[in-house]
Amino acid sequence: MTLIRQYFQAIFNARKLFLYTFLYCFALLIYTPFLIIVFRSIGRGWFGRLWLPPEYTLDWYKWAIEVTQIVEITKNTLLIATLAVVMATLIGIPTGWAFGRRKIPGKELLLSLILLPRMIPPIAFALGVAVIFYRLHLIDTHFGVALAHVAICAPYAILVLSATFEALDERVLEAAAVCGANQVRSFFHVILPLIMPGILASMIFTFTTSYNEFTLTLLTYGKDTVTLPVRTYLAIGEGYWEVTSAMSILLIIPSLFVLFMIQRQVAPEKLVGGFKGV
Repeated sequence: MTLIRQYFQAIFNARKLFLYTFLYCFALLIYTPFLIIVFRSIGRGWFGRLWLPPEYTLDWYKWAIEVTQIVEITKNTLLIATLAVVMATLIGIPTGWAFGRRKIPGKELLLSLILLPRMIPPIAFALGVAVIFYRLHLIDTHFGVALAHVAICAPYAILVLSATFEALDERVLEAAAVCGANQVRSFFHVILPLIMPGILASMIFTFTTSYNEFTLTLLTYGKDTVTLPVRTYLAIGEGYWEVTSAMSILLIIPSLFVLFMIQRQVAPEKLVGGFKGV
């Protein structure tokens, strides 16, 4: 009996060892590139087979801020992302309501068409957008770049908000109507507070998508609308690996800040919308 117990204990420990080994390897796969970028952004003379930089400095961040005009570029990036979020949300709310609360013939086909820009190669879609925008004189404008981003941001807003509207409890809406609230008051005093987590969730996805978008920006930007991803790419071509690493770290900070601020206001389990029967 003791031998059998030891046998199964060994199997259990082996499975446990395999699980932890897999998790550690997966964590290394995910976080090692970030660690390399962090060390490269503060390291000097990191060449050859050295595991860690022999010297540390903040000069690369200074170069990134002063030489690459990162402050102005960050303003461009945030402005474009904000415009894209506003436009995508304004599109997502009525469209999400229609998909979530109305019976629409061919709903699956319409959703497929909405998701089409996300399903085809980005460069193929960006080339078509660039041709149209050149003729409409929208190249090198903040509105034009943001409008290009809306094509890939709006599907996230529509999907999240349609799920949010679909999850609304019909009894709450009926109770508001019984209490005498018209459609306008019901929306602002009942529906809007219930769907706010879904709106914030869609804003997270649309902001991060626009903020990190590269392909569409590369074909629609100009000297006045350079964004952080594009400037980072250009710095790589110029051979400034340490400065590029510093710019990559600075590129991450605003996304983390926005995510942190929104998560302080919205419980993570409610980021996909409301709950039926609650």
